[in-house]
Amino acid sequence: MIPARMTHWVLVGLAGLVVICGSAFFLSLRFFPENTDRLMGWAADNRGVVLTIACMLVALVVAAVDLVFRLAIVPLDRLIEEISLIGNVNEQHRIKMKGNVFFGRLVKAINGVASRFEAVKQYDREKIKSVRAVIEKERNILAAIMAELPEGVLACNTHGIILLYNQQAKQMLTHVAEQETRRPRPDALVGLGRTIYPMIDRHQLQHALDDVTEKRKRGNDDITAHFVARGGRNELLRTEVVPVLDHEEAFAGFILMFRDITRHLRTAGQVAGTMTDLARAVRTTSASIRASIEAIMEYPEMDREQLDRFREIIYNESVILGAITDQIDNDNCARRDTEWPLMPIRSNDLTAYLQRTAAEKLDLTIDVLDGQRTFDIRVDKYALTLALLFVMDQIRQTDGTDHFICRVDQKADFVHIDFSWTGQALKVETLHQWDRMWLQIAGADLPFTLKQMLRYHGAEICPVTLSTATPSSGMRIFLPSCKPFAQPPQLRTVAIMPQSRPEFFDFDLFERDEPHPEVAQRPLLELQYTVFDTETTGLDPGGGDEILSIGAIRIVNGRLLHSECFDHLIDPRRTIPSASIRIHGIDSEMVAGHPDINTVLPKFHRFAANTILVAHNAAFDMRLLQVKEKSTGIQFSHPVLDTLLLSAVVHPAQSDHTLEAIADRMGVPIQGRHSAMGDAVVTGRIFVKMIPLLAEKGITTLSEAITASRKTVYARITY
Repeated sequence: MIPARMTHWVLVGLAGLVVICGSAFFLSLRFFPENTDRLMGWAADNRGVVLTIACMLVALVVAAVDLVFRLAIVPLDRLIEEISLIGNVNEQHRIKMKGNVFFGRLVKAINGVASRFEAVKQYDREKIKSVRAVIEKERNILAAIMAELPEGVLACNTHGIILLYNQQAKQMLTHVAEQETRRPRPDALVGLGRTIYPMIDRHQLQHALDDVTEKRKRGNDDITAHFVARGGRNELLRTEVVPVLDHEEAFAGFILMFRDITRHLRTAGQVAGTMTDLARAVRTTSASIRASIEAIMEYPEMDREQLDRFREIIYNESVILGAITDQIDNDNCARRDTEWPLMPIRSNDLTAYLQRTAAEKLDLTIDVLDGQRTFDIRVDKYALTLALLFVMDQIRQTDGTDHFICRVDQKADFVHIDFSWTGQALKVETLHQWDRMWLQIAGADLPFTLKQMLRYHGAEICPVTLSTATPSSGMRIFLPSCKPFAQPPQLRTVAIMPQSRPEFFDFDLFERDEPHPEVAQRPLLELQYTVFDTETTGLDPGGGDEILSIGAIRIVNGRLLHSECFDHLIDPRRTIPSASIRIHGIDSEMVAGHPDINTVLPKFHRFAANTILVAHNAAFDMRLLQVKEKSTGIQFSHPVLDTLLLSAVVHPAQSDHTLEAIADRMGVPIQGRHSAMGDAVVTGRIFVKMIPLLAEKGITTLSEAITASRKTVYARITY
């Protein structure tokens, strides 16, 4: 190969020769016109020589242009790309253009500036590191406190996007796929940037937030709200809602605190059953004692033998009564107040909310008579309203009535809520059938049966005849009355964020807008991503090669979430070629006993829900998923970004776009190469560093990134 400096002088010499010859030719024509005819005649007689000279001149010009392009234009494009790399992504990167006579000195100067820039960045990093050490200590203290809390804690912004959670909340809310529950929730996963609504009923939570807003308007000291939700393992979770206010005391989000009350409610139910049995036993024993005493008093002259027999009965029954008293005392140790969050309210507040909700959800009309009369009750307003609306909806489906009359009264220790309507009489057998049905109406539902909801309220419902003047039917709900409750001594304080946030928090998601359906037009930095990779038995997805491993990691707010990963080995149900084993190291023994693709793929689909898929050479990985659509019933319709194509977009002058080459250019360390999880992490780090490089080229949205990717030559690769 000719050295670059020699090529330079050859190029200069040839160019000089062309200039001299051309100048001499045109000067001769200009100053010696008599030579023109002679020259034309000579050219006519020597056409071959003239054509050869012309071809040589054209070839010389083409060679000169090619040399200029290779030595000046192409290196200039590479130089611009690599300067951008140093300034935006990897300050340790250095430009390598050995022997280039045009840019050699410029490259040396740029590398010198890059070294000084790296030193400044390193100094900044050390200063930041020292400050971050203090912050990290405080964050660790916060993490330790949250980890030790018995309650699950979860914070959301105003749109229900999760900003923070502890492991207790994750364990309580995450659906257990292996356990059959009444209603599977395929997208119910706890994670930063995910929505809370697949796990918590939207209507139930919105009612709690509306309740908080009303309390704030009234100036209540306690502005929290409570309800009961179902956990991932079907347990009952007492949920407390605490609002988060910004520095101007505007609503900025909310905190949910969960406590598992399943055991407490079960214990309360068992105690209630035991108390019923004991009451029957006491009633029987006391009846025997009373009958014996009445007989003695009625027949004072009875003989001694008969009197002794009655005395023995009284003694034996008193012993039994003492045993019952002891049992009551022992059982009382386990007795606790119910953990269901029943709040003291006025009965007219309940009926007013019932009226409004019935009209909004079911288009039912409820007329409340004597609406000014009110009584103190203790209920979960949302849950009990849903239960009553459920019954009314069932009545409407039975006889078509859509108008009810409501009256509230109190007798002894119970508040009666009576409903009447014109139509068929309600039968006890019908109510028993409804008792076992789940509470579902008009898109709002609770994971409880009617019987469960009434029991938790200590309520009963029965058919009654409320009027004889007109042919009407009715039902009565019995609710325990309660005395007005004093304000609890300890109130949950409201979280108010200061104008400058505490340094050990970084809740950028508080500022995020509600997810927009037009994802394609959203900025890349605002999207959530699932970066994944696969290891396979071979490179022919359509020819029978299978997936051996899937590794994935989520990106939220421009950060890789190492605590939210997906890493599964898969049994391919076939032999693994030795050539493939040499690449990724996965052999048949390693995958033996692991689930097959039909089990793992639905889990991965659930993990990647509502995100953008990112992979390196994504065409191969997506083809693997596509061929499994028929057997698994899982279709990945997510938008997809490919770091191979994006590398060609941001670095068109580079010829090498392998994962290793991109990682080297961007200063991303490679760990666990040819493992699905390791490659996914590397791809994720590369993608995060590509976002500012794409922005430099005016590519800031998902749509723009996809469009630019499709224009690259690598987009033509198919599998």
